[in-house]
Amino acid sequence: MREIKTVPRLESFKRAFSFVDNPIPVIDEAIEKYGDTYYTQIIGGRKIVMSIEPKFAQHVLQKGNKKYQKSEIQTDSLGKYVGMGLLTANGDYWLRQRRLIQPSFHKAKLASLVSIMEEEIKSHMDELKVKVQGHDELDISEAMMELTMKVVSKALFSTGIDESQIKELGHSINALQKHIVKEVRLPIFSWWRKLNGSASAANKIAAETKQILQDVLDLRKSQPEIVHNDLLDMLLHSKYEDTGEGMTDTQILDEAIILYVAGYETTANTLAWALHALREESSVYAQLEKEIQEGPEGYSMESLMKPDYLSQVIEETMRKYPAAWILDRIALEDDEIDGVKISKGDLVGLYVFGAHRNPKIWKKPSQFDPDRFDPEAKKHIESYAFYPFGGGPRMCIGYHFAMIEMKIALAEFLKRFKLPAPTGKEPDLLPLITLKPKTNVKMALELK
Repeated sequence: MREIKTVPRLESFKRAFSFVDNPIPVIDEAIEKYGDTYYTQIIGGRKIVMSIEPKFAQHVLQKGNKKYQKSEIQTDSLGKYVGMGLLTANGDYWLRQRRLIQPSFHKAKLASLVSIMEEEIKSHMDELKVKVQGHDELDISEAMMELTMKVVSKALFSTGIDESQIKELGHSINALQKHIVKEVRLPIFSWWRKLNGSASAANKIAAETKQILQDVLDLRKSQPEIVHNDLLDMLLHSKYEDTGEGMTDTQILDEAIILYVAGYETTANTLAWALHALREESSVYAQLEKEIQEGPEGYSMESLMKPDYLSQVIEETMRKYPAAWILDRIALEDDEIDGVKISKGDLVGLYVFGAHRNPKIWKKPSQFDPDRFDPEAKKHIESYAFYPFGGGPRMCIGYHFAMIEMKIALAEFLKRFKLPAPTGKEPDLLPLITLKPKTNVKMALELK
């Protein structure tokens, strides 16, 4: 067995509130002090095995995935507000749902959504052109949130939902996320959240969110003769192989909310980080602008799936600023990973942010360099040194959807706006459920 170090309990206790405020510096310091894989404990005494090693991630997510499942940190804290869908379910139920929904995200099915994405993105970018005129700065973070809210809303519900409801959904999900983060990081204060009313407020927001989506679902079901090429239609018409039956309304709503939650903020944050990086890296910006100017005017699945410099920029953004900055699993049985003992019930923390910046694997990891993902260079990246969408059977079902959306969004943005000069500054990190800038990215843009 390989001996790995343990963070002393007293040190863990002293850093508990720093961890709640921002876990990244705390974990980074522990890795530097105790190694790439180490044991630690959370308040309450539960043991965690934290790791940035690729072999560790590959075993937990892929090779030995049946020995692990998502912990109650995710399934309970998140599930009670957004339902039991692909992101929060475990075991046989998750597998059944995955097999049912997976075909809706095959490339051939996604082709029908490209036109919806393109229309929403172009419309939003034209609205931003009006906003930019007469204003000193554009709030990039907010603009990308509004964009991805519209895109995922229209991809899910091409009809039956209006602009005000889309905004309400976005505000509701942001509020729920802040509450969920407090539940995950400070579970011992759940009694206080019940006492001060924040728990009941979160439940009310969740109920209102479900009601908006229930109204859309009811309208859709009352018009069975109308065909909609959106994800809600795909969910409505999916049938279980063993029974030939479809999902219940509750199941459809749970999956729709999960797709919404997982699909909008992760993409918005990645776009904001990408535009920040492009502003700071003039040579990368110039090369990408040239590719976009010389590229085709419209979009097709073939052109969007093709490897290009735009894809490399997005992948490098996800390396340096992974939206899913940490993943956790619970061990269902005793196990051993590359000589490290795992006991049944242990939590395993896969620190994606640290893995993506591991200097033992990535040369100059703090540098933004899309050439790392040149088709030839990608062949030499170690498996699970880069896993922004997770991996194994539970790899993000919306991987292709997200890449297509981000490619169209960045291309259309850079066709209309000229980025300002570099600032030499790096925004502070805010690791909530997803990794976002602590203060919104703002830019003084020029129209092209």
